[in-house]
Amino acid sequence: MEMRRRLWVSLVALTLLTGCGGAPATQEPAKRTAIADFEVKPLAVGTVKPCSLITAQQAGELGLVSAKSDQVGFPREGRPQTPTTCFWADSQGSSLDLQVHKADKAVSLALSQGEKAEQIKGYPASALDVQGKSCRVYVGASDEYYLVFQTMASNKPDGACALGRKAAEVAIGNAPTS
Repeated sequence: MEMRRRLWVSLVALTLLTGCGGAPATQEPAKRTAIADFEVKPLAVGTVKPCSLITAQQAGELGLVSAKSDQVGFPREGRPQTPTTCFWADSQGSSLDLQVHKADKAVSLALSQGEKAEQIKGYPASALDVQGKSCRVYVGASDEYYLVFQTMASNKPDGACALGRKAAEVAIGNAPTS
């Protein structure tokens, strides 16, 4: 009788630990609505110029500049289009338009714009591929800001979304945290 009682108490304790009292189950990325749900620090992208998120050297490594970069129209550094955007392009058909957007529910917006919720360096993201040649990668940077990496990559064998994801990884690595 005493053995059954101990077994029952052990089972109840185990149930409480794994059910109600244990660690919370990991949610699907699309069901998370705040940057804290992803256990990453918010990125302070609203306090920096978008062109500073990818250096000239990194743009070269991403294939966004070419040997003709010294010619007019194809600088090595990104060109600001507005205070919240920056543009890089090479002479071979690759380009990146990096946009910083401020919005309520930025995490939800970043996850809902693309075809499938994912994570880039732990940050909530989604991507919208247009026939492998054009892509928009959305990344939730904080509860108030999200980034959009709009790419064209007709000359990249991996496609535009791969370029967008790589650019997002670089920008996340360069962005200050809040």
